[in-house]
Amino acid sequence: MPTIYIDMDGVVADWEALARQVLGTDTLSPEGRWPDDDWARLKAVEHFYRILPKMPLADEMMKLARKFRDHLGWDLYMLTALPHNDDVPHCAQDKIEWMEEFYPDVKVKFGPYSHDKQKHCKPGDVLVDDRESNIQEWRAAGGHGIKVDKDYKVALNQLDMLYRKLY
Repeated sequence: MPTIYIDMDGVVADWEALARQVLGTDTLSPEGRWPDDDWARLKAVEHFYRILPKMPLADEMMKLARKFRDHLGWDLYMLTALPHNDDVPHCAQDKIEWMEEFYPDVKVKFGPYSHDKQKHCKPGDVLVDDRESNIQEWRAAGGHGIKVDKDYKVALNQLDMLYRKLY
């Protein structure tokens, strides 16, 4: 049975919005990462991943993802990652609790790290993610990768077109 996986941070949970609020800045490194001192401040926020706000169109994304499950018989999971050094206390439990609050009908799987996500891919599976490297690795493994970026509606349209093609 095919599976549709939805990434959490940057797709349904607005990680950057909370980070910007906590730090009071939009400053990223040239590689698109937060500087080490800012990352240390974010890690110090108790239950950071539990208090993330939803992305503005997250409910639309999840409604569409549920169509794959409910109309096509696919499995549906949130495929999320732990921070690279696994150095944020309670991260895994906070992500599970976040999902239980907002999308209790969707189970969580951990990569465990971002670079491990493609290991979950079987040919034809779908991943919706905001990280280009994850999308490329997913496609290389034979899956459909849909990238979420600043124009979130593009990803919604791509997922809807794929659903219509399969339905």
